Amino acid sequence: MGDILGIGITHYPPLLSKPETYANLMRIVLNSPMVPPEMRQPKNWPEPMQEEYAHEQARAVQHQERMVEAFRQVRRAIDDFGPDAVIIFGDDQYENFKEDCIPPFCVFMHERMESRPFAHGLLGFGGENNVWGEPADTTFVHRGDKPLAKHIATELMEHDFPISYAFTNSHHAKRHGPTELTHAFLNGLLYLDWDRKGFDYPVVPIQVNAYGKDVVPNRGVIAHLDPKTKSEPFGDELGPPAPSAASCARLGGLLRDILEARPGKYVIMASSGWSHAFLVAKHHWLYPDLAANREHLEDLRLGQQQRWAHLTNAQIDDAGDHEFRNWICLAGAMQGYRTEIVDYLETYIFNSNKCFAILRDDNGAHR
Repeated sequence: MGDILGIGITHYPPLLSKPETYANLMRIVLNSPMVPPEMRQPKNWPEPMQEEYAHEQARAVQHQERMVEAFRQVRRAIDDFGPDAVIIFGDDQYENFKEDCIPPFCVFMHERMESRPFAHGLLGFGGENNVWGEPADTTFVHRGDKPLAKHIATELMEHDFPISYAFTNSHHAKRHGPTELTHAFLNGLLYLDWDRKGFDYPVVPIQVNAYGKDVVPNRGVIAHLDPKTKSEPFGDELGPPAPSAASCARLGGLLRDILEARPGKYVIMASSGWSHAFLVAKHHWLYPDLAANREHLEDLRLGQQQRWAHLTNAQIDDAGDHEFRNWICLAGAMQGYRTEIVDYLETYIFNSNKCFAILRDDNGAHR
């Protein structure tokens, strides 16, 4: 019977750059036309936010140091476990899926994935000025597990969970190639290999339409932060919602059942931050929903993450927790598992709260 290790990480794009670069993130946000004029003045912000902003350079260094150490701890746990494959839930932000087709979930079936993350940057992060100082044309190769991906998709359909699947990239292929991983997957793998010893475990990406109704009009929900973003057809229309929390949790639970029925060891991973400032309208797109995320953290500490399945789309979107749907998929697979919180980073000025967690079935109760 299959053994499973649960992992939760962030794929925070600014970590691709040096701290002095993303220390200026708030200045990018303040250029957004969505931010009211009075909220561009720090004196009108919550006091803890003012204090963090006053020491942004030092806080950026601390932020990076904590994330790097958390990634190293998580990587050690993965290596100690020695998985036969790593299945990753990650969001798609107007990368593969656009106006012509936006599936709620999609299993990617690749044998080999080639990616050049530094050939392009997001809002100026990464690129040739990446934190490792690696050339812009550096290519990273990750193994896939096409038979496992096919088995997962087949079993999901046999268990009355219709799932999309793809053998190649769609829109993402036009700029980045047919098998390049999108950022939710690629960034996480780069960070888990921070010390560049390689990451040779086969990877099965499962994309989640975490952004729902907002993904098309805002082109990944950063359109109001990026002056270079172009309008596209249907770009002003709101679409249907993201998959419900209940469906995310059910997908995770079915994935666990599928893997437990097979021999081997498997990591199920969620790759995303939690609340994102640029999604929180009630905070003028300036800072995350700290209160909502503290509740999620307490649920995780107490092993009560099954409660997340009852969140509504309205609650998730109000908190800017769009990408948290990846973690709800993970939670559905990890019910009853012991949780170790590696670190939790709460911030006002660095866009998103971040959690690192390891979930273990110490007693084999779920096998």
